[in-house]
Amino acid sequence: MNTGKRAAVHFILWLCLGAAAGIFLAAVLSIHEYNTLSDITGSVMQSKSLSAGIKNGADRFREDGEAFLKDYGYGPMRNWEKYLPYTMLISILLFQSAGFIIFGKQYIEIRNRKKRIQGLTEYLRHINSGDAAVLCRNEDEFSHLEDEIYKTVIKLQGTKEAAVTNHEILSERIADIAHQLKTPLTSMSLMTELLEEYQTSDTREYYTRLSNQIDRLKNLVSGLLALAKLDSHGIVLKEERLEISELLEASLEPLKGMMEEKGIFLAAGGGLSSDKVCCIYADRQWTEEALLNILKNCVEHTPKGGRITVFYGQNPIFTELRIEDSGGGFCPGDLPHIFERFYRGAGTAKDNAGIGLALAKAVIEQQNGQIHAENTTDGHARFQIKWYHPLLY
Repeated sequence: MNTGKRAAVHFILWLCLGAAAGIFLAAVLSIHEYNTLSDITGSVMQSKSLSAGIKNGADRFREDGEAFLKDYGYGPMRNWEKYLPYTMLISILLFQSAGFIIFGKQYIEIRNRKKRIQGLTEYLRHINSGDAAVLCRNEDEFSHLEDEIYKTVIKLQGTKEAAVTNHEILSERIADIAHQLKTPLTSMSLMTELLEEYQTSDTREYYTRLSNQIDRLKNLVSGLLALAKLDSHGIVLKEERLEISELLEASLEPLKGMMEEKGIFLAAGGGLSSDKVCCIYADRQWTEEALLNILKNCVEHTPKGGRITVFYGQNPIFTELRIEDSGGGFCPGDLPHIFERFYRGAGTAKDNAGIGLALAKAVIEQQNGQIHAENTTDGHARFQIKWYHPLLY
């Protein structure tokens, strides 16, 4: 309730109380006047002196006085209306004065309380935005809350700094390990190329397995390096105007052989289609890499002769891309962990290291985007990506 409404409620409340008190007081005065007049009248009727009649007990003469006054139409409330204007005015003034004092005291307390809450809110807002802020100490009802907020903020700041430091160290270690692995992998690749011409029918199968495992390790190392660079912000993502249709075409190019082998075709969906060219502002290379990983996941989980459907469109707030396959969808237990690193859900290929979707999420989120995985009503897998327009930031 705002101040104006609260003041109106207080005014009406104390006005009603003052009016009720004025009516009651007028009635009391009228009855008291009637009782006094009855005592005097009864005393006079008994031919007693006025002082003796009152002093020796007016109650003995009251009944005679009331009977006499009743004959002349004089009742207890006869002068009630005569007293009412004065008692109403005095009572209303007194009650309104008391109400004004109480309201003023409450208003000051509420205003001070709001100032304290706003001060604490501003302090937390500055802390959340990373700005330096000073908490002004005051001894009042918020002192204990203020102390707890200060302790919590100091503890969270320490935890945040430790987490950032540990994260940076972890990213550096991952990058170091990946770099160290590149040298032996390069040597192994050269040796397998040299051994290729010496293969026989008995050793060909082992040679193929060895080559596949080396390629898998190369992809794993490349993914680890990319994730480490993204985590440590060692990669500067360039922003340029990109068309969704061109990004999809470039991302699908490395997958055409796999799609042809499985007989998978690409279908254009409805609902999000737009006559306008749908564009985003992002880094071409890394965005193509992210979409490639998502599309590859869909291709791997789409059965032979299946299809992958693409929907895209835009509005004044964001550009949206949806990719759906015709596979069996995500297991409910896998959905919360789809984008976690090294997570391999049900039906994942044996050579899948669980880095592709984590890398795609990191790239998209660092470019004002969001990615979400879910199952369609038909039980198929769906990836929903939104890139928010930079003018909103």
